[in-house]
Amino acid sequence: MTVRATPITRYARRIANALQRAALGRQSHVTLSELIALLGPRAHRLLLLVVSLFNMIPGPPGYGGVIAWTTILIAIAMLLGRPIRLPPIIGNRRLRLNLLLRASEQVVKVTAILARFSRPRLRWMTGAAANVPYAIFVIAVGLVMVIPVPLINAIPNVGLCIIAFSMLNRDGAGVVIGVLASLVGLSIAVALIVGVFHLGSLALGSLP
Repeated sequence: MTVRATPITRYARRIANALQRAALGRQSHVTLSELIALLGPRAHRLLLLVVSLFNMIPGPPGYGGVIAWTTILIAIAMLLGRPIRLPPIIGNRRLRLNLLLRASEQVVKVTAILARFSRPRLRWMTGAAANVPYAIFVIAVGLVMVIPVPLINAIPNVGLCIIAFSMLNRDGAGVVIGVLASLVGLSIAVALIVGVFHLGSLALGSLP
């Protein structure tokens, strides 16, 4: 059965095409700032989907924190209604282009499958008026995700990915699911932080 074109499938192809254009220039890596230039410095929603997807790709130490800060900065730009500009310490971070290309190909396939279940509905939750609460929520979740505790950002990031996907596909019901997933992830993250703090306190208390 042929899958009808939906907003999200078109956005997925846009991501893949942008990375393919970069690959034609025989680049081996792309910086975060170059990626933003490729997709558009005002494509806040699209870039929030991209970075949440990238946060699912394993990376070197510090990679998750860089992506989390990138997510926060994109959300701040959306909140202020301004183009996205990353500071050099983050914007100059290089990502392997061949890895991103393979990931984008999978994104196209996955979005085609998800598009069978997600459809435009409850559009008032995904319109322009939703940008402010959306950005504030992303910033709040992102600030927790930058805390350097292992596995802290996994479930909240899945929630952000669902929200970003649903916002682009104008699916308000999907946004609700994503918010709930993020809140569950935040609850687990808080429990992990408290647990780490408690273990640290016990370790310090056991010192002579």
